[in-house]
Amino acid sequence: RSTSRCSLERERDSNHSLSMKQDLLVVEGGGGGVGGGGGGGIGGKYGEDATERKDTVQEILAAQQPADFWQAVTVDEVFCGPGSREGDNYMSIIKRVVAHCTVKTLDGQNHAFTISLIFKRQITNPHRRQLFRCDAAFENEITAYTSIIPVLQRLAPYKLPYPQCLSAASDDRGDRIVLKDLTTLGFSMVDRRIGLSFTHCSAVMKELAKLHATSLALKHGHPAQYASVCAKVREIVFCPEAADFYTHSLESSLRGALDSLRYSNRSGELDRPIKAIEQGLSSGRLYRLMSGLVCNLVDESWRVICHGDTWVNNLMFSADQQSVRLIDLQTMRCTTPVIDILHLLYTSTGRDVRQQHTADLLLLYRRSLLEALEQHLPADQTRQPRMRHFEQLFSYGRLRAEYDRCLPYGLGIAMWLLPAVTFNPDQILDLDGVTISDFKSNNHEKRIAQLVSVDYHTRMRDIALELYDQGILQRLTTI
Repeated sequence: RSTSRCSLERERDSNHSLSMKQDLLVVEGGGGGVGGGGGGGIGGKYGEDATERKDTVQEILAAQQPADFWQAVTVDEVFCGPGSREGDNYMSIIKRVVAHCTVKTLDGQNHAFTISLIFKRQITNPHRRQLFRCDAAFENEITAYTSIIPVLQRLAPYKLPYPQCLSAASDDRGDRIVLKDLTTLGFSMVDRRIGLSFTHCSAVMKELAKLHATSLALKHGHPAQYASVCAKVREIVFCPEAADFYTHSLESSLRGALDSLRYSNRSGELDRPIKAIEQGLSSGRLYRLMSGLVCNLVDESWRVICHGDTWVNNLMFSADQQSVRLIDLQTMRCTTPVIDILHLLYTSTGRDVRQQHTADLLLLYRRSLLEALEQHLPADQTRQPRMRHFEQLFSYGRLRAEYDRCLPYGLGIAMWLLPAVTFNPDQILDLDGVTISDFKSNNHEKRIAQLVSVDYHTRMRDIALELYDQGILQRLTTI
């Protein structure tokens, strides 16, 4: 083997091959962030089927082989470890795979390099997979990486905020998604219990705007192709086949949230918010309300391809917090763009960020959306009229009105996800034994109640008071 060493810079060129540079790639663990999705926040286990074979990694790397550079690539050693922290995912198994490899170039020289990849696999418990619709979610993500993101990226004049996907397919061990390890590029997750700052949220707003702008450009410029892409985007939560399970799951979360509010109601300030929630969300209305906001738009011109699950564990930030990557595409959906924004703010920020910066973030989103749309338009006489159309369609007044209309979604997603966001990593609920009967009874929220933190009670109280002060809770019965 030659003593010269190469690094593999895994940025695809227009032919989707891998480029090589004459520097050693330094692979470091990077503190628990992954390039492939956080999922929910409870019950993730790394120990299930933890290893990956050398021939699997070699096959994936060989498929990326630049025909004008490599003769062959050999994987010499593979080391597997957890790709996420305990409690940071429950819909899949995340592994960090570090492979020591040798590549033979066309001149006959052998070069050693090390590469770090993120492998995402299905959980092995069949009951849990069926109950939480893990198969549909995994299939959705494979479709996103193979049939949706590539179409959007070819159209976009800028880089979309997703990790590079090396493989999204099946092998003899089932479905797999293999991604670039973003920690090697300096990206990491924020501690979910701390939450996102205004700076973090600003970075996310800019990238969501680019994603939504690309969708709008496809919709207006290539409507047939847009329809084809949207047909591949499956709603896996707010759909008939998922309604029974998620109705009971949300009802369980609602009961837990009300218990938390009663626990926090020592001074009586929560009496009215509690009553408004009880009256407005009785008899399974929470699922129907959220489903209506996601699926039934007031103005179809606002429907875009959305990330669908923009909470803190599905975001990885650069060290300076100016760049962000969106991971976990299992719930990608076509809906109003404010759903992505509300999902972010009501699962992953504290009261101060929302109270002080919601208007700032919406203005930043609008400005970034229009700037991105302008990059899509041809520099001819049609540009100005088309930009005026988008400026009117997405005026700040209309954006704010749409945000306010959909605020009940923020309440619902907070009730649903805040237990997962605020759990202590040392006290993680094991989901393998959970049944739908647990959600229909009080069993599940009793288990959750034993694990929730003081931070959960604080955040739930803040959101209830905030939405009552804005009049949102009072109008739940009219939606």
